[in-house]
Amino acid sequence: MKIIDKLKELINNNGYKNIIYNFLAVVIICTIALIAWDTFSPNQKKDIAETDLQRDVVSKNTNSKMEYIDSSEKQLKNILGQIKGVGEVEVMVTYETSTEIVPASNLTKSNQLTQEQDAQGGTRTTTQEDSSQNVVMTTDNSQLVVIKEIKPQVRGVVVVAEGAGDIKVKKELIEAVRTIFQVPAHKVMVYEKKIISGEE
Repeated sequence: MKIIDKLKELINNNGYKNIIYNFLAVVIICTIALIAWDTFSPNQKKDIAETDLQRDVVSKNTNSKMEYIDSSEKQLKNILGQIKGVGEVEVMVTYETSTEIVPASNLTKSNQLTQEQDAQGGTRTTTQEDSSQNVVMTTDNSQLVVIKEIKPQVRGVVVVAEGAGDIKVKKELIEAVRTIFQVPAHKVMVYEKKIISGEE
């Protein structure tokens, strides 16, 4: 009962107009706040989605590069170890660039042509072009659809091998690396592996 009495007292003291104005002001502020929230919220979601996609592409590029490096070094080590006169082999390959994954994307373009006539009888033509690009995902939206994968460019190769002290063997190692990676001879360094006492 005390609350009802206080409300009556407020109405009588302030008058109906002040209460209605205050109530309308609160409603208008709430409406503007909701419209602003609704307007900016989808953009935030879109930005977050685009950031996730970019992170996914970078992560895939990094993982792909590491897999490619490991695979290349293992294959090179295996091949060089088969050359006559070569014993144990260790290799290290350095790269100029990283592996680049090119994801599939949908490109949407639209053109709008507007012609206006002014008061003097002249015609003005305005062309507006809009384009948007979306990355293509698999049907379950778990992975990017990849068009192609650009392999990294080799900067240099170091080979440490038993038997590389022999000039003929060293030359064969250099030629093998040059053929595999299509690099000039000055980017391939071959050294003889030291024999640790107790291995003989």
